[in-house]
Amino acid sequence: MKKVYRIIFLLLFICSCTYACEVKFIQITDINLNTKNAYRLRETIKEINQYKDIDFVVFGGNNISKTNINNLNTFLYLLKKVNKKCYVLLGSTDVLASSGIDKEYYLKRVRRVKFFHSKKPNYTFKKNGYLFVVMDGSKEFFQSSNGYYSKKELVWLDDVLSKNKDKEIIILQHFPILPTKSKWLETAKIENYKEVILKYNNIKAIISGHYGINFEEKIDGIYHIITENYSKNCAYKIIEIDTKNDLYATYLVK
Repeated sequence: MKKVYRIIFLLLFICSCTYACEVKFIQITDINLNTKNAYRLRETIKEINQYKDIDFVVFGGNNISKTNINNLNTFLYLLKKVNKKCYVLLGSTDVLASSGIDKEYYLKRVRRVKFFHSKKPNYTFKKNGYLFVVMDGSKEFFQSSNGYYSKKELVWLDDVLSKNKDKEIIILQHFPILPTKSKWLETAKIENYKEVILKYNNIKAIISGHYGINFEEKIDGIYHIITENYSKNCAYKIIEIDTKNDLYATYLVK
């Protein structure tokens, strides 16, 4: 039986409240899919499809365990089965140019399944008054467990934020910008990323994976939400955000 672990961040919350949260979505990350374990994601998608109040689903990177066409085809076949809008991020195992699967090819294939999806790994989309900003941080010419947000990406992020100061921003990414005891996993040069975002006061949350932990904390006015690896115990997270009521609620389902 699935267990649901609920965490709520808020300034004021009344248990009997009936207001609808402004946005509610599922984040599933670090699936590490291959042809042998695909049956697990197939069952999870059946479960996800039963939710009636989910705005979209985020596949948060490391969607496949090894960069090859069989794993990618299997992932895309199952992605097509999701009956909701989906947004796909890239992690450390998803792309590798020498294998014939670079970022352009990967996202081109995603667009064949979800035609509205971006062609680029850094992109934005809007939902219920929020601007979601997808940051990449993955490498395609060599693979490494450490993410890296390049200068070009950070210039792009700064430009997006400067043009949207009147909007509430939620950032989605595979690689966290928090320190970790594991140098093998830690994102490189996170201070450069922080230098950009700390110039703005409208970033409400940064949602990521990769570290393999379930972690949530408000730091410098931003809620950092990290979801543990799906590959461990088929866990995913339901996230509700309603900034008008200072509500940030998550439900870890596993």
